[in-house]
This record gives sequence, C-alpha cells and structure tokens, in this order.
Amino acid sequence: MTPVGVRYGGEPRLQLKDEAAAHIRELIVSGQAQPGELLRLAPLAELIGASVTPVREALIILAQDGWVVQEPNRGFRVAAVTRQDIEDAYLVQAFVAGELAARAASIITEEELATLRTLDAAINAHDGKDPGYLESVNYQLHDAVYAAARSDRLVWFVRSTARFVPRRFWGAIPGWLDHNRTGHADLLDALERHDPEGARIAMSRHIHAAGTLLVTYLDSIGLWRDSGRMH
Repeated sequence: MTPVGVRYGGEPRLQLKDEAAAHIRELIVSGQAQPGELLRLAPLAELIGASVTPVREALIILAQDGWVVQEPNRGFRVAAVTRQDIEDAYLVQAFVAGELAARAASIITEEELATLRTLDAAINAHDGKDPGYLESVNYQLHDAVYAAARSDRLVWFVRSTARFVPRRFWGAIPGWLDHNRTGHADLLDALERHDPEGARIAMSRHIHAAGTLLVTYLDSIGLWRDSGRMH
C-alpha cells in the first residue's frame, strides 16, 4: 500500500470486524489500496492496529459488498472503484446533507449554534500540522448539524453514503485543509439566520467541493487507469 504520511499507530486497537472493514474501505476509497492489489492479512492488520482475525472477517464483509474480490487459495484483491462511483456517492451525500441542513436551520437552538461556532473556530485556529485532529473536528461539526435536524433516518442515509468518504485520509488530499477552514462559513451564517434554503445550498456546495477535491486527487494518482476502467 502506498503510504501518504497517515498511519493508525496512535489509535486504540480495533476490536470489531465492522471497524476494521471501515478502515480498509477508506484505504480503497483514498487510493492507498489500489485496484487489483492483493491485501495480505498480516501487513494490513499491523497497519490498522488490529489482529488478523477481525481483519479477515472484515475482508469477507467487504467482499460481500463488492469492495474486494475473494480469490480461492490466494486471498482478497481490491475491486475496481470508478470515477462515477465516487461522483455518485457525493451526489447523494450532497442532496441528503443539504436536506438535513435545511431542516436544522428551522429548529436549531442557540446552544447548538454556539457548539458549531466553537468547532469552526477550532478548525480555523489550528496550524494544520495534525490532519487527524482537523478531520475529527470537521466530522464533529457535520454530525452536530445533522443532529440538529432531528431526522434520524436521514442521518442514517447520509452516513451510508459516507462509506465513499475517506475520513482518516483527508489530510493527504491537496486543498482539503483550506477547504475546511473556509468552507463552513456560509453554512453557519445560514443556520444562524434560520434560512433553510440558504443552509441547503451552502451544505450541498460544501459536500460537492469536497468530492471534487477527492476525485481530482484520485485522477492525479491514476486510480482509474490502474483499475482498467478509465473515465
């Protein structure tokens, strides 16, 4: 797997196969595990801080979902991910997240707004030397917006689309840090105005821009060419 300066060494050891599956899926979406690459259990377990057993179970789950292909007597290979796959995932995520933001704008409380402002200030104040911290705070901010919508089923849908979002590797994507330093201002302003349509547009644009950054990065590393399914 191609290292990009991001590693899991400081995180708690994994216990569940679903958590291991999420890590491996993000390796695939971020292009660090290339299409056709054979995923060897021991190195993969060491990389993500898990034992071999949950990693093997995770790969079986991912094979059922089409992320990897199981080969008899060989193991698991990364399945091809197309440009359209990524773009479609962000299309759906932008729509659902936009709807959640619109609903939140109508009913968000002053306490919730204060939390969002605090998280946004933390993102803007950070020096960018710890991408993992910024990723964590960014997702706290998004989760806080979704929670403010009081729409649990839609939150479930938006989190399902997030399977195509490499949460732990955004620090490696050029432009991501700047995008998240400036990308929440319009959204938070619309929420403070209790402007549903403004919040919808701001959130949708924010998600689409993040998707463009990821696709541009995957273009640059030749992911689609390597998958044999260039768009």
